[in-house]
Amino acid sequence: MKSALPSPPGVEAAAPAIRSPRNASWRTPACLLVATFVAVGGASPSRATSLPGGGPAATDCYVVLNAQGTALAARPNRLECKDGDPQCDQDGDCHNGSCKFRVRVCIDQDGCQAPSALRSLQIGPAKLAIPRPTTLSGAACGDFADVPVSLKGKGKTRPGKQVIVLKARAQGAKSTDIDKDTLVCLPRPASEPCPTTTTSTLPPIVVPTTSTSTSTTSTSATTSTIVTTTTMLGGTSTTTTTLCPPLVVGQPIPNTYRLNGTTGEKRCTTNSASNRFGLCSTDADCGGTAGACMTLPWVTADGQVMPFSTGTQTTFTVATEGAAPMCEHNLCIPCGNPNASCAGIPGCEVADNPNGCVPRGTQGCCDQPAFIVPTFFVNILGGLCSRVDQIGCGGGVVNTSNPQSGHNKVTKNGDTSDPGADCCYNGHPASECLNNTNLNDDPTLAAQGGCSVNGAGVDYKGKIVKAIGGGATDAPGIHFRYTVPELSTTWTDGQSPPGTCANGSTYDDGELLVSQLILKADTTTSGATGSFTDLNGDGCKRAGAGFISASNAATDGPITVPGAESGGPARPQAYEGSTGSVAAAVSEVFSGPNSPIRDIGFVAITPQNAAVVVPALSCSCTVQPDCPE
Repeated sequence: MKSALPSPPGVEAAAPAIRSPRNASWRTPACLLVATFVAVGGASPSRATSLPGGGPAATDCYVVLNAQGTALAARPNRLECKDGDPQCDQDGDCHNGSCKFRVRVCIDQDGCQAPSALRSLQIGPAKLAIPRPTTLSGAACGDFADVPVSLKGKGKTRPGKQVIVLKARAQGAKSTDIDKDTLVCLPRPASEPCPTTTTSTLPPIVVPTTSTSTSTTSTSATTSTIVTTTTMLGGTSTTTTTLCPPLVVGQPIPNTYRLNGTTGEKRCTTNSASNRFGLCSTDADCGGTAGACMTLPWVTADGQVMPFSTGTQTTFTVATEGAAPMCEHNLCIPCGNPNASCAGIPGCEVADNPNGCVPRGTQGCCDQPAFIVPTFFVNILGGLCSRVDQIGCGGGVVNTSNPQSGHNKVTKNGDTSDPGADCCYNGHPASECLNNTNLNDDPTLAAQGGCSVNGAGVDYKGKIVKAIGGGATDAPGIHFRYTVPELSTTWTDGQSPPGTCANGSTYDDGELLVSQLILKADTTTSGATGSFTDLNGDGCKRAGAGFISASNAATDGPITVPGAESGGPARPQAYEGSTGSVAAAVSEVFSGPNSPIRDIGFVAITPQNAAVVVPALSCSCTVQPDCPE
């Protein structure tokens, strides 16, 4: 099977670009094949029969009709289907005197020198209302439409047919592809039993061959399993291959993908008096907390609510398909050089660091970031600018299993007490420590200055324990979970008008640095929890504002952004890509001396469009464990 090619630049948001695997000539019986498209879930077709039309080979790929199912085409422009045949009749009724063909129109497919774009595309007759592709540039397909074809005669004993006319003109040329495709419904004798089908197994597909060999091959498939039976002289062998659903319908799993940020529904923020993270229409739905009912995306830190940028981009690679049925595929988020000059915060690259940037902030950023957050406005202290820069490569997983079997919830518990150089507390298992060695070197709480903002809270030291999984199986759909090292910078911008943050603003020398945080945001579509917890038993877990405010009884957490199976905002991408995902990140941050709020908790809830395939990138990354995580 020939894999579908990526969408051309500029049409990522259009219908998935799919190229039909077929040869230019239909003279060889082996080419009367079924074009197989990998699909996910019940909403998308798992196979489609391609009707190129049979015109001149030079233009026959300009426009193609695809019919859902596994039936073989009788000719390049003719598909015949017996009433009730589940390989082509989609109405599920065996003796109703009608066949329901489910078809779509695709353009610029394989098999000839396809033009870069079409000048025009006509689909007739208009009464069938078959959708056009959303673009006429590059390879693309429209949505499926049902075309009923009734049998003829008083007793419904004669074949019925429907002709579909397609006409595609190439841009900048006189060449035209005109197809007249015929869909034929054949009668099923009353005495003939209906074919046996199940909801999980498609009928066998017989691929004809011109060979005179005594062997024949048949394949039966579901969305995840292919059973191949080969009968030869001397015996029969059966091979079962389990396939994982793809991230993007029609595309191979090993690929380069991008998640683009978007807007979502209104949700109550972290500091809401009630209905935290629940759906809302007004602040009254959030217990009356002013400004608590906000449209996603947003971020909260120590109770401050910040509308987040919708222009975020996360680009990642999947090098190898994970094994079925788990279908959990490792992903990699490239960075390039993590210590290149950081164009967004030149004020942190001044000699002797007069602006007080955190030490890591003076060491540069990724020169080829794949995690991008445009500068955004923070409406506090008269108006601030904030940005997030990638400072290292990232990694994680994407799980496409169907039914979903993953457990990708993330729980992060933090303690402000200094765990020493081994990043684990005295007496804890060596497996929790850096280099698998417990040095038992924790300073006492008294040596840290006590449990106060000027004591244990004044440094960047602490311990965060992360756990993945637990609870119910993830909600059905495609789940993403990944970690990206980030540097969050917030400042008063001298070039922006008061109360604003101009697009593209940068933190420059001499501007007031309000806060700078090093984050390892563990983003997940399954659900996330965070809390300040006394991990070492010294009675001190937080010295600062926490998730809401120092005076709020709930500020230590646990703060949980539920997943879709619990009615929460975090949710997966639909298998067929009709809806995108909503990711959540919850974590503790030891912000140190450059932030007056010291130990804080942050929550980010960010909707994303469905993943799209983008030009290939290379990526290799090992996320190194360090302190505090």
